[in-house]
Amino acid sequence: MSPSFCAVLALIAFVGLSIVTYRSRVRPKPVVLTVAIGTEPFWSVEVHSGFMQFRRTGADSTVHPYSAPEFDADGRAVFRSYRFSVDPQFTLVIARGECRNGTSERRYPASAVLTRGDSTWRGCATTVPDPVRMR
Repeated sequence: MSPSFCAVLALIAFVGLSIVTYRSRVRPKPVVLTVAIGTEPFWSVEVHSGFMQFRRTGADSTVHPYSAPEFDADGRAVFRSYRFSVDPQFTLVIARGECRNGTSERRYPASAVLTRGDSTWRGCATTVPDPVRMR
């Protein structure tokens, strides 16, 4: 091989590695579509563009696969997910309409109902998905 050919191969390899490194550093984070929170007990669900994360004070958080919400006849967004087949299903229903957090009196544009196993918790949500954009 000629020295100039080796130099071209080295340059191509360097540029390729640089592009891969750049893409891995600037890869966008998943967009948060909805955040639902509740009190007594304190809980939250963040719905991202790639996953849903459930958190509860004093318990481990769990990550669930994202699936686009269904919209019921009343226009409520209904998210359903399983983490593993043995875990209880969780369902998050978000309805437009003012909601106040009971502890801070903060106002939110939506209410939320989270059902996980035999437990149902009520709370508020920050962002409500739009059925037109979701489909």
